[in-house]
Amino acid sequence: MEHMKQATKSVGAFDDLQKAQAENLLFGNGQNDALHFDGNMTYFMEKRQNTYKNYSDYDDSIRQAYEGDMNNVDALHVDALTRQLMYDPMTFILVPAGEKKPSTLAKHWRIHTGISQGDTALTTEVNLALALKQRKDVEDVDFATVWEKKHTMAERTGSSTENFIQWVKDSVASEK
Repeated sequence: MEHMKQATKSVGAFDDLQKAQAENLLFGNGQNDALHFDGNMTYFMEKRQNTYKNYSDYDDSIRQAYEGDMNNVDALHVDALTRQLMYDPMTFILVPAGEKKPSTLAKHWRIHTGISQGDTALTTEVNLALALKQRKDVEDVDFATVWEKKHTMAERTGSSTENFIQWVKDSVASEK
């Protein structure tokens, strides 16, 4: 266990059972500051509630909260699932051939992440970088994982802010 990456989030991960993660706030809708958004959690709690209710610590109000939160809309009448899809970059990157692209992607991308982070799986950033590299309208993807860094602006050397500014300058210069 000493050499394993430790998870920093409990059951539900990004969609915390008590709506205490920043992601729960992200999917709030103006009427509620924080909402549940994980359809898989909602599905499994609904599907297995007869099993779960046999546990002494089962709290059915959590299942009810997930179910209620999944059926919400914001002030613009946008439903929860649509807001989630709008937040996920893969919605805009992995567009099937022949379908209209919902947005114009940046030509240059920089993704630097700590390999010791416990907030999300390492494959999240790898999948993002690989998907971007498959797009013909993306010119370059500067992808790096940095040893012994966590979920942060990870750099191997120097200041993350100065390195990013230099990367922007270099990217803009390549456009001229």
